[in-house]
Amino acid sequence: MKKIGFFLLAFLMICSTFTTPASAKATIPFNLKAPANVSVTWLEGNDSPTTMSFSLSLDNEITSFFSKQDEALYNETIDEFRASYGFSDIAVLVQIDWAVDDVKDSVSGWHYNKYWDGSVYGIGCDENYERCVGPWDIVDWGIYGTETVQTYWITRGINEDDLNGNPDSKVPGLKDQLRPDQYTYDGESLWIDFSKHTMYFRARLVTMLYVEEENAWEYYNSDWSPICSYGKDATQKTKVTQDDLAAPDITNLQMTDKEFNGNPVVAYTLTVPDKLQQIATSLSSAGDAIYVETYARVKGDTEWIALDGDRNVKPGNLEWKLIYLAKDGQTISKDTPIELRCRYVVYQREDDEPLYSDWSKVITFGTDEIKIDYAPVADSNVDVTEPENNGTAKKDSCPICHFCPQPLGLCIFIWLIILIVIAAVIIVIVIMKKKKEKKDNK
Repeated sequence: MKKIGFFLLAFLMICSTFTTPASAKATIPFNLKAPANVSVTWLEGNDSPTTMSFSLSLDNEITSFFSKQDEALYNETIDEFRASYGFSDIAVLVQIDWAVDDVKDSVSGWHYNKYWDGSVYGIGCDENYERCVGPWDIVDWGIYGTETVQTYWITRGINEDDLNGNPDSKVPGLKDQLRPDQYTYDGESLWIDFSKHTMYFRARLVTMLYVEEENAWEYYNSDWSPICSYGKDATQKTKVTQDDLAAPDITNLQMTDKEFNGNPVVAYTLTVPDKLQQIATSLSSAGDAIYVETYARVKGDTEWIALDGDRNVKPGNLEWKLIYLAKDGQTISKDTPIELRCRYVVYQREDDEPLYSDWSKVITFGTDEIKIDYAPVADSNVDVTEPENNGTAKKDSCPICHFCPQPLGLCIFIWLIILIVIAAVIIVIVIMKKKKEKKDNK
């Protein structure tokens, strides 16, 4: 009995070195809200006769999470970051539904069906993994998670297979999703007369979480967005004016751990209010643009110098390279007072000149040393290739001893314990065997 107890104890000691934490239920790391702003613009026959440019805005919580995830990737802590939410991978997809003339029509109304919802067979597929959505049904397009505004070209040109679909595999054709009087097809292109018809659109987000313990994806769907439209009964868009643009709200000026050509990179936090998200979404769908331009100077200088960095309008940290403040042979020492300000710039195709918001408040900070042996082009449009591995992040050390290389994922001292336990078990077995042989000989 004692021998069985000893072996059981030894077995438990070995197993304890391989224990893994219990899997926690996966949780969505943000509030999965429907896109608050959507906008659509016809491309006037460019690309195809029916192509639309569709834009939507992401909630600040979503963009904030993906910014933090990018930071974890940079710091090589992505596994720990995702594990804290109970999943090992995450994806956010967009779905865009459409209708013509009447969203409740049984044929040309909303085309959402049960196959849009994720299942073990994926998105858009039945139990035989057959595709069951039409050529204009957007069910699984990706997003750029750190960007507030997402833009897609949709309802694009089709061929005869798209028009007819495939009844054998349940793929609907556009002729099954439109009424005959709503379109014409000339053998090459499909046409819709937008002076007689109206297209309606709505969007929602799908969050997919991969739970490794279950070897499966979990699906979560947001509500549908408001509806936007183009055509006969659509509301006409209004131009953006300077009165619509508030000055940027920036805070938390900070030094990052990144460098560009040996010089520091700074960041500030931009707040993007709801009204600005709406403006940016409308501009993007129309092919117009809004971005941030940032200027800085050494405190006491009169000249503001344009910096290169994150120009896209998005909440969270925007990073900027301070190399453009340095002149030939000049060194700007650490803690030199630097002033920074920014403004929004809007380009609309109908205007010859850009539109500017008021300047933000001026914020200041002390920098690391800035030195340059050549004069950079002080232009925010400059395209300079960043060197690889320009950060200073180090790989995570062993969480137990903090210095070993963790062979096969375990601390070297854990391996030593395992070897000692195994050796002890072998010694006990040998001793017990010798005692048994001695007893038998008697």
